[in-house]
Amino acid sequence: MRDAGRGCLPDPARKAHWIAMTSNPAGDGFTRGFDQLPANGYEPDPALAGYPPPEPAQTFGPMSYGQSGPGQPYGYPTAYPPPPAFQPPGPVSAMPDGPRPYQQMLRGPRYRWWKPLLCLLLVLPLALLMMALAIVPVLIAGLVTGAPDLVAYITGATTDIANLGPVGFIYLNLTLIVLIPASGLSIWIVHGVRPRFLSSVAGGIRWGWLMRCVAVILPLWALYTGMGVLVEPFTSPRPDHWIALLVIVVLMTPLQAAGEEYFFRGWIMQNVGAWFARPMVGLVASLIVSAVAFSAAHLSPDPWVLGTIACLAVASGIAAWRTGGLEAGIAMHAVNNILTFFVVVVFGGWSQAFVGAQTSGTPMMLLLAVAANGVALGLILWQAKRIKLHPYYQPPARPGISTGVPQAPAYPISQYPAP
Repeated sequence: MRDAGRGCLPDPARKAHWIAMTSNPAGDGFTRGFDQLPANGYEPDPALAGYPPPEPAQTFGPMSYGQSGPGQPYGYPTAYPPPPAFQPPGPVSAMPDGPRPYQQMLRGPRYRWWKPLLCLLLVLPLALLMMALAIVPVLIAGLVTGAPDLVAYITGATTDIANLGPVGFIYLNLTLIVLIPASGLSIWIVHGVRPRFLSSVAGGIRWGWLMRCVAVILPLWALYTGMGVLVEPFTSPRPDHWIALLVIVVLMTPLQAAGEEYFFRGWIMQNVGAWFARPMVGLVASLIVSAVAFSAAHLSPDPWVLGTIACLAVASGIAAWRTGGLEAGIAMHAVNNILTFFVVVVFGGWSQAFVGAQTSGTPMMLLLAVAANGVALGLILWQAKRIKLHPYYQPPARPGISTGVPQAPAYPISQYPAP
């Protein structure tokens, strides 16, 4: 007896149909006539010659969904990990989300127009508090050693800077050095930007670049100081404690110059520059405010003196913009002060080294200052271009978002190869 529909079925279905037709229920005493033949006793279909033998039929459905095995052509492998847990977004960073010049480092996602004003209200009390704390050990040392210059300077009994000895000179330097932590902490508290970005867009002092600036401008400034002495000779005698003063100059004057740069160039340029959306407008406004504030802080009403001081302020501000940091301004300021103090301590003119209400200048001093600061700025920018110094802040690269799920393998649609 031959099954009429057997020839039109595919090979796996034909085999299943044959088994169903030739199987007998146990004990029914009935046979269909096909149980005398073995299960595999039929001839395979010639159209399927050369193909691998059929696999046992798979059961598909909800119970087998997700199973995997060597003979399963469908479904998802069990190696898939569970989906990642939801991570809530973190706080928004105060750092800029794109390239920024130095004067706009504070203009990040969390910037608000009122923050520079709040920062100003904070930096002044911080500076005064640090000045009061720094003067305590110096005042004790002055009282113990009997140095009258510090007590007279603090109490206002004298305003003559020529009477300052080593102890008073240390106090004067400390009042300017504390501007470094005061400026950095005020920006960190109000704007959320760490103090190291007040030094440069790289997030700290670039010491190699600082030393290069010092080496470039040192010969020029030595010539400038010598010509200044020739134009305006010093008349006051050499101070009594000139050796101690010389040691203080070497150790503390670089920090004193850095303190002025951190406040008048760093703090002012970043807070004023952040007020303006256009970088060039912010640069011009910050340079003007920095130069005016720096000149007025020296308390001299003489226009030639104010112009001379403003030259250094403008040159340092432009250098901070073009190099992305305060290193060039610190080098110019520190070299100028160290050479000036060295000359007046060794050769005389101690009282003329400090700018005050009685200080006067000449047009020749202003011309020399314009020439010296202009040449120094040109040399610094030339060196920055030579070493390809990057003047902009670059935000760190964001890592790509990974779901943790591996790529699904490419399962074949059929167990038989394509013809």
